[in-house]
This record gives sequence, C-alpha cells and structure tokens, in this order.
Amino acid sequence: MKMKFSMTVKILSLLLVAYSFMLGTNTCASSMIDKNTIANVKIQKLLRFMDTQDEYGKFCEEYNYFSSLQRVKLVKKDFLLGDILSDSLSIPLINPDQLVATNLTECNIQDIDVNEFKYKEKLSYLNENIVTIEVFQYEYGAGAAHANRNMSHYTYSREYGMRIDWENLFGQNEAFDKYVLDRVVKEIADEDFIAYFKASDQLLNFHTSGYFAIVNEGLLIQYGKYEITPGSSGLPSIVVPKEVLKQYMSKEMYEMCFSPKSLILAKDMRDK
Repeated sequence: MKMKFSMTVKILSLLLVAYSFMLGTNTCASSMIDKNTIANVKIQKLLRFMDTQDEYGKFCEEYNYFSSLQRVKLVKKDFLLGDILSDSLSIPLINPDQLVATNLTECNIQDIDVNEFKYKEKLSYLNENIVTIEVFQYEYGAGAAHANRNMSHYTYSREYGMRIDWENLFGQNEAFDKYVLDRVVKEIADEDFIAYFKASDQLLNFHTSGYFAIVNEGLLIQYGKYEITPGSSGLPSIVVPKEVLKQYMSKEMYEMCFSPKSLILAKDMRDK
C-alpha cells in the first residue's frame, strides 16, 4: 500500500510540473477607508423555522453573514467592488405560508424530524491591503446518521474588492507547489483513503479558491470533509508559516499580506 501511495505522490509531482505550464499570470491589486481607521463591520443574523407539512418537512435555518453594505466598508475604492460584493450571501426565498417563526434565539430544536442548516461568515484577517473572510456551513438532514460540515476561506484585495488567487500570491512557483503537496501528503492526507477512493487528484485542491487564505499565522490550507481523509478526521488543514512564505513570495506581495505596519485586525470584529 505504501509503495502504491508513493507512486501516486510521484505522479502528482509530475502533474504539478505540467500544471504549472498551464497557469496564466494575473496581477493583484495592492490594497472608502482611511489607513489609520478600523472598519466597523457588523454581522447580520437571521434565524427562521419552516414547516412544509410533509414528512421530514420541518426546517430550521440560521445565517450569520456580512451584508452587501457591510462588505462595501471593507473596500477602499467603491466604484468597482469586485468579487467581495458578488460573493455576498444570497438567502433563498421561502414560501411565506410555510414560515412558522423568525428571530429565534438558536436553531437547536429538540425534534429528531427537523432539518438544520447553519451558515456563518467571520472576518478572520484584516490589514490595510487585504481581508480574509471565513465561511462555515453545517447541514443536518432529519434522521441522518451524521451532519455535513464545510469550511472555506476567501482573501480579497481591499483596493477594489477583487479575490486574490493562488497565482497572484505565488505565481507559477513549482517549488512552492511541491512544498505544499509534500506537507499535505505527510501531515494530513490518509493514504488508505486516497488509494481506496482513487482521490489523489483531490490533493491538488489547495490551488482552488476557497481552499487557501492569508491568515495571521501565514497561509491556511483547508480541505473539506471526505476529500483526502475519512469523515472521522473532520476538516483537515495545515498552516504554512510566514517565515516559509517569505522564501516563496515576492517582497511586494509578502509586505502587502503581512507588513507589521499595516496590521489593523481588531478583536471586536471577530465573532460578531
């Protein structure tokens, strides 16, 4: 099994070489808010309980999110607003006849026949140039044995609110891709799971928007449930520390992301 897994890793390394030649180069904007002030970005909250009168037709939904107006506060130039606005949550409409209650205190209803859905956005990193938003989703179907969870992260330039992708941060850096892949394989991937489900391609998901983000500690790599490990392993992740990133990022990009002089992350903006 280990020989088979090692061969898979070698094949993936070759795939990375080919993949790097296909990457296009994009430019990232460097960074409505004065540099010395902190954006007062508040979380909106909505809880609602519905009943369709069908079997397993009761639903409790909870949303904690930044409204479009709140997202605008994170952008310095307000005439484009880019991806940060287009990525705003759109809460699905419901049949008003099925709405039982709103503004509940919590979504924990003691009824095994209730479906639950929770969505939570959190500001996880902010400096004068960039912002990272964490998105957590939880879904439980009535009568199901287990709930599904997912966590994703998105980093935006605050100049125009454009999403920052992998190539913006690292260019076509094969050495860094290999560094991340090696750490994922050695530290969080389950080789038996990968081999059994033929999921080796999933290891390369760290390039994809939502799987990586700039955070205070460095670069977060976050996989979903059942992608490279069994469900019992939860949501596997690693962090590439800033001292390592400094070796692979351009000086300008590193300073844009981590310059100590620009850090304005505020405790009161967490978990609101």
